[in-house]
Amino acid sequence: MPHASQIVISISLFLMSMVAVAQKTIDIKKFNLVAEQVTELKKTDLVLSLKQLTTFENVLSALTVEQNLVYFKLLAEIQIEQNRYSAAKKTANEGLIIGRRLASPSILMSELLYLRGFSFESLGNIPRATKEYKKGLEVAESLHNKIQVALGLINLGAIAYLTDNYKRSLVLLNDAYNIAGQTDDEELKGTANTELGILYSLLRQGDQSMAYYQQSYKHFKKAGLLLSAHNSLHNIAITHIREKRYEQAITVFKTIIAESNKDTSSDSMFTVYSGMAWAHLKKKDSNIDAAHQYLLLAKQYLQFTEKVDYRLQFYFDEASVLYKLERFDEVLISIARIEKILVNHEDMPKRKRKGYVNIINLKAKVFYKQEKFKQAYETKSRVIALTEKLYENEDNRSIAQVRLKLEAEQADKQNEILNNQKSRYEASFNEAKLENEEQRIYLIISALLALAFAWVLVKLIQSQKKLKVALNVDKLTGTANRRRLMVKSQQAFELAKVKQYHLSLMMINIDHFKGINDSLGHSIGDEVLAKVAFIGANMVRKNDVFGRFSGGEFMVCLPKTNLKLAMETAECIRAAINEHTWQLNNIEKISVSIGVATLTDDSELISLVKRAEEQLYQAKASGKNKVCAQ
Repeated sequence: MPHASQIVISISLFLMSMVAVAQKTIDIKKFNLVAEQVTELKKTDLVLSLKQLTTFENVLSALTVEQNLVYFKLLAEIQIEQNRYSAAKKTANEGLIIGRRLASPSILMSELLYLRGFSFESLGNIPRATKEYKKGLEVAESLHNKIQVALGLINLGAIAYLTDNYKRSLVLLNDAYNIAGQTDDEELKGTANTELGILYSLLRQGDQSMAYYQQSYKHFKKAGLLLSAHNSLHNIAITHIREKRYEQAITVFKTIIAESNKDTSSDSMFTVYSGMAWAHLKKKDSNIDAAHQYLLLAKQYLQFTEKVDYRLQFYFDEASVLYKLERFDEVLISIARIEKILVNHEDMPKRKRKGYVNIINLKAKVFYKQEKFKQAYETKSRVIALTEKLYENEDNRSIAQVRLKLEAEQADKQNEILNNQKSRYEASFNEAKLENEEQRIYLIISALLALAFAWVLVKLIQSQKKLKVALNVDKLTGTANRRRLMVKSQQAFELAKVKQYHLSLMMINIDHFKGINDSLGHSIGDEVLAKVAFIGANMVRKNDVFGRFSGGEFMVCLPKTNLKLAMETAECIRAAINEHTWQLNNIEKISVSIGVATLTDDSELISLVKRAEEQLYQAKASGKNKVCAQ
């Protein structure tokens, strides 16, 4: 017989296991309630929400698959709010692995894919982020979940503007905005407004961008999302900086700092102090010392960020401030860090490549200040080469109105003056070479003259570009003029005939344009023309040719485009113009009529143009604000 002590031990172990099982069952039953509490709590207290959620970390195996997905989704969301993107990526991945056990798709899988995608995006892996977002959108669409479909469109719309595809971004984000408007989800509405604000900011539409940011702030406040609301305020402040309203930007940044709490992420604090530094640097009564102090505050948070873009931003700001303080050796250290990060700068979007050119130009200035003239000349030459490469494929579009008539008239005179300067510099160079016997003096003078020569070359290139643009660009709208339009369209027409490609033409006419000129004046008419051109030009592809055909009429040549796709593009343009909010007195709406024709047996381009115009007349005759096609 067993000893009494053994019986007591067995009974004790049995009772302990029963207590554990009972406790485990209670925890499992409580999970759904706690998950709901964490969903709300993480809006205001990330630390406490994380603490409550992780109490279930050791009982995950006893939870259902759906409960596991909820756990990993909430955990990844909290980690992203804390800017722990590598951890969030790992968490989302764990949840997706568990999700494979499901017999049918769950909307939680879509949410986890978006979270993993955002982690990749934040870590700088745009191709992988795009792949994740597309997978998540496919799941959301298969389940007809309106909110998650909108989020997928927002994610892909952001990727589009990050890769300079503004037309696609505009379409995707507007679709998401419209879907969000059909829901009661304030967070979704805030997110859609935020992304549209960023897009219009990149398109240099400051007023419209600001309006979207202000709306996003209201939606986030209504949803009780303080951190997201602060992000909207940050965007508002950055818009003030771009519009050179530095004191207003500083006021907004101070509001964010005053309202920040323990949950405010290191990334958010970094961007706020970085913005404060830049505003103090650029304002009218520039305060370099204050800018440097705010930059040092930003630096404290830099060590916690995983975002490559933030590191680039900091080193760029640091270099600019240190240059003003004349601490040139430190400037070169900051620039070296930027160059190390941007080893593959040629693969970057254009706006980042512009920033890279600016930083190399700053490097040339530093060398000049340090009297390292040979290095200054070599670096300046590199700037010229990079600038040429940056704009070698630039088309004839302009985001804002251009005033080129005067520049066109003066271009030839300027070229003549610059060529004369070039000759004088060359003569001075030869004279210096003959008269100066001491090698050191000769090198200094040579370098100085080389810098001057480089400056002349830059001016020559700039004037030649202005002349080229003046010959090809409509000075009012910044789009291709009729001459350029017909030349490019003829080339596309001939290629389509030889290669048997599709080719479509679009004729766009502003409805009631004569009435606008007669009643409101030609200055208002010019603004309408410019805005319609801007909207239209940014809705077509890079290889399409958008230009002003005459008066209030535009033409678009669409190579490799069949009638169906051309009509879809035309409808997008018509809708975008009709839905645009006009900031002009006495104008609420502007509409356009569009005629579309596609290449069939036309022997000449003019035949295709006439057919497109016939469809335009049909659109006008049937009530205007329409697309008609043949």
